[in-house]
Amino acid sequence: MSIAPLPENESDRLHSLCQYQILDTEPELGFDDLTSLAASICNTPIALVSLVDAQRQWFKAKVGTEVAETARDIAFCSHTILQSDILLVPDALTDERFNTNPLVTAEPYIRFYAGVPLIMPDGYVLGTLCVIDFIPRELNPSQLEALKALGRQVVAQLELRRKLLEADHLTRELQHNEAALRESEERFRTMADSAPVLIWIDGQDQRSVFHNQTWLDFTGRSFAQEYGDGWQESIHPDDRSSWFQRYALAFKAREPFTSDYRLRRADGEYRWMLETGVPRWLPDGTFAGFVGSCVDITDHKEAEQDRQLLKMVTHAIVNSPDFHSALRVALQKVCEATQWEFGEAWVPNLDKTLMVCSPAWYSKTDRLNEFRQSSEGFTFPPGKGLPGRVWVSKRTEWHQDVSLESTYLRAEAATTAGLKATLGIPLIANNDVIAILVFYMFEARQEDQRLIDLIAASTELGLFIQRKQAEEEMLKSLAKEQELNRFKSNFIANISHELRTPLTSVLGLSTVLLTQHFGDLNAKQAQYLSLIHSSGDHLLKLINDLLDLAKIEAGKQELNKTAIDVVELCQNAIEMLEVRAIEKRQVISLQLPLAVESIVVDQQRVVQILLNYLSNAVKFTPEGGKITISSRLASGLELEQNTLPPVSTDNTALMVIEPDARFLVLEVTDTGIGISQEKQHLLFQTFQQLDVVSDRKYEGSGLGLSLTKQLAELHGGRVSVCSTLGSGSTFSVWLPL
Repeated sequence: MSIAPLPENESDRLHSLCQYQILDTEPELGFDDLTSLAASICNTPIALVSLVDAQRQWFKAKVGTEVAETARDIAFCSHTILQSDILLVPDALTDERFNTNPLVTAEPYIRFYAGVPLIMPDGYVLGTLCVIDFIPRELNPSQLEALKALGRQVVAQLELRRKLLEADHLTRELQHNEAALRESEERFRTMADSAPVLIWIDGQDQRSVFHNQTWLDFTGRSFAQEYGDGWQESIHPDDRSSWFQRYALAFKAREPFTSDYRLRRADGEYRWMLETGVPRWLPDGTFAGFVGSCVDITDHKEAEQDRQLLKMVTHAIVNSPDFHSALRVALQKVCEATQWEFGEAWVPNLDKTLMVCSPAWYSKTDRLNEFRQSSEGFTFPPGKGLPGRVWVSKRTEWHQDVSLESTYLRAEAATTAGLKATLGIPLIANNDVIAILVFYMFEARQEDQRLIDLIAASTELGLFIQRKQAEEEMLKSLAKEQELNRFKSNFIANISHELRTPLTSVLGLSTVLLTQHFGDLNAKQAQYLSLIHSSGDHLLKLINDLLDLAKIEAGKQELNKTAIDVVELCQNAIEMLEVRAIEKRQVISLQLPLAVESIVVDQQRVVQILLNYLSNAVKFTPEGGKITISSRLASGLELEQNTLPPVSTDNTALMVIEPDARFLVLEVTDTGIGISQEKQHLLFQTFQQLDVVSDRKYEGSGLGLSLTKQLAELHGGRVSVCSTLGSGSTFSVWLPL
């Protein structure tokens, strides 16, 4: 905060102030009215006539505060008297001169200040007329000029008072007082009449005693017609009751008020007005009535109504079940909010060669049903008829009376229905016309730009309706995809069942023959039977994997979760693959101790996961290699940092992983051939095999890892892989704890 320096002529200025003999005097109506009018015109809660003394600023008149004076060091007005023009402080918190001022940081928390210096005829600045607010703001040019004019009136009032005090004789003093009062009233009237806002004054009986010339010009009525309660005849009938209730409450409480209502203009049009009123007080503290002003806010009000309509229409469209329902909602909401009686929609056909009648329409009356039925038989090529022309031009088209226009192809039907004015609006999305909305009314009407602007926010509405159209198409596509998936799952289940029955017989018979219960086999027969049996085993595993995948995709795979000993689980998996590993002189080991003793999972499915990992490890690890099962604990944050295959579409909820989630990670590590980085993204995909060597040396269906991934996700877990070509791989399953 900076303290204002003293003016160079401070001693003479203080002497001049004393000559006015005004400090610490009682309130005076002239100053009070000017202060009240300043607060009303500038729409601020506080207005002051401040006189700057040697150590203080003292308030001759005040509105909105009971404080009589403040120290000069912290006074905004101490800065104002240093200049010849108005001082504006839009936001005190951003002004280095005032941002730490106690009047800003504490009561009354000043944020906005505008002060006009009171420059006396002798050139001395004795104080200010200022307005204050608790929020940052600006004054418009009209308010600035009005505030300066009021400042000049305060100076005139001070001069008048000084002259009255200088009078030697009581009679002459009274004469001067009356003349000054008449002059002041005339000046006030001149100032009020030239103000750009409508100004009024009410007396103690709530009846009007003054309206400025701006008011009279607006209403086209005389002062005599407006006097008393006469002005209320211009209030819109629907607004009179609410206005009077608001005014009566403020009058009774002696508090400022604001109200909005419609006031009839001289041309008969009702305009929305924002009214602000503040109480007036006589010098002895007697309530004298109200003074206020009105500002035309019709444009703002209509813009707000338009925004609300668009918001309402958009909300209704978003909640519509399909494209044509969204169009009907748009038609209905526009007709309800405007004067249109009937609305219909036209949409391009599939090959976009014609505009055809949409099933979406809305009518306020049943008398238009026949017109609607006749419209269903029409189609419009580009450029023909109202829908066709709007389709090509992508612009609105208004007709005052279509029954009189030869270019309107449905003129006869419109005349029969009594329709006249019509408006065509294109709904545009991504520069394409997705629909044409056509509205009708029963009266002929000249083009109304506001109605066009209101409805022609078609780009935004078009995007929402197009989104609804896309949603409808997506739902149809999804339903079709689901139907195909069900067909696929049923087909796999049926064909697998048909294959398992004869395959079981083949495996059983080959097993019996291999035991040689019916006689010895020669080497060639034994070799062929072993090949038949191993091929049957492989085919049975493939069928089982297919059935598991089909169940998972159909959402029919259920888990039987119980608390399982992790060591026992891993050893069971190792025992099942140990014989195959020994054949290749490989060693499968379990690294102890494990990270946890037990875990709640479906034992059969987790063993199946480990078997798929171990089977691949045995398959792709050269003779004499090592395979290890290990475990560790990990967090969700660590899981997110791993390169993971995408989650299946049926398990999208798993895509969100809490950072503090805990997982048991079981890892199968081998010293095999490894997988190149560019091929690792193909892992865990259905029927996907990696041609790591030529000529498909390693057999397999490509289902194992895909099934492993699906089973892990059913548990709420994930899978991951880390591999280096030529060094080996580590396949992991993350199981939530």
